[in-house]
Amino acid sequence: MKKHLKLYLIMLLILSSFCLFSCSFSNDSNDSNDSSDDSSPSANTSSENSQDHSDENSETPQTEPSQSSTERIDVSGLPEVISTLEKDDGNKLVLVNKLYTVSPDYQPTDMVAVDGSLSTNQGLYFKKEAYEAYLKMLEDAKSEGIEFVICSTYRSYSTQDTIYHNYVSMYGADYANTISAYPGRSEHHTGWAVDVTSASMGYDLKQNFIEYPEGIWINNHCSEYGFIIRYPKDKTHITGYSYEPWHLRYVGVDVAKEITEKGLTLEEYLGK
Repeated sequence: MKKHLKLYLIMLLILSSFCLFSCSFSNDSNDSNDSSDDSSPSANTSSENSQDHSDENSETPQTEPSQSSTERIDVSGLPEVISTLEKDDGNKLVLVNKLYTVSPDYQPTDMVAVDGSLSTNQGLYFKKEAYEAYLKMLEDAKSEGIEFVICSTYRSYSTQDTIYHNYVSMYGADYANTISAYPGRSEHHTGWAVDVTSASMGYDLKQNFIEYPEGIWINNHCSEYGFIIRYPKDKTHITGYSYEPWHLRYVGVDVAKEITEKGLTLEEYLGK
């Protein structure tokens, strides 16, 4: 009897140990799967953010549009175009917005390469006259302890097409139209526009740029070098775009000073 009881206890101990081992193995496997699932979205998000940022500021698009703009999105919500410029006539007061556009084949002339050490992106081009004025502005700002960098200048039609439709994918067409230009309707096509940022902004483009020393300096002095804040605050109903303290447009010193002193937009100055 004692032998049978002893054997029974041994078998019970073995069975209990086996059950504990099985539970432990199962929990370890589940923990491993959870860890893998948690890390995967994080990696994907990082990759997507990097791609979006690259598309926004780089002249060369990461991916070419697979379809034409009119095929990819309904443009019925955009105003009817008044005129389209086919060729660059050298006019630094050329108006490009939602009503006055440039053709897909438009190519600005008299362009020069931007010094890569002065920008967050390589391979940028700028109108020679505007670039020379920018360099003078930057030199004077540095003498006062202020430093900023270029992050975007000229953009081709195809690049703007990619940027615009990325915004549409993220935010929808209605909101995208307030922060990004439909291809052919961007000032960046002209070569006269430049977006600037700074290290204190983390090289980002945000409306609170005006609260930082670099943004304040640019707002107060850019007209002295021929630039205007192209999309001022409280003028969205005229320009069609939200306030962009980082977006400068070269128009020449005399015009820039008049526009700034009178608190005008380029549309108001030109009467269009």
